[in-house]
Amino acid sequence: MKKLDNLSDIPKLTYEGYVWFSNKKEPQILDKALFDSVQFEENTFIIEALLWNAEDGGTSIMIRHTGKYHIQVFKLKELPAGHKLEEKAYLPHRLDKVKHVYFQQLWIPEPDAFCEKMEVMTMKALIFTGFNSSTEKH
Repeated sequence: MKKLDNLSDIPKLTYEGYVWFSNKKEPQILDKALFDSVQFEENTFIIEALLWNAEDGGTSIMIRHTGKYHIQVFKLKELPAGHKLEEKAYLPHRLDKVKHVYFQQLWIPEPDAFCEKMEVMTMKALIFTGFNSSTEKH
């Protein structure tokens, strides 16, 4: 996982996902569209965004605004050694024509003081990996 300081630092790729602007009641769906941080309307900010690019192993970006931007980038091919990914499909909220929103739970082994310092799998992140508009799993 990598943290970014500015929206302009987000890689210029085409993404699937959504962006929810502060002046809108519903999120804007991106379907293989370029994310460009300079096209915002004046006095508008992103409340939340989930972006997924499947190329080159997969890049997932999560943006949240809580007085300032919190931007996390996950490159699936650069995850820590020993990790496990577990796919989860969720029903969407306010995303028309989207049947499922997909995530990968990131589990990483860590020593646990309550288990004789043996390694246990600990969930570290929920990584967005796109959505699909059909009832079939992608």
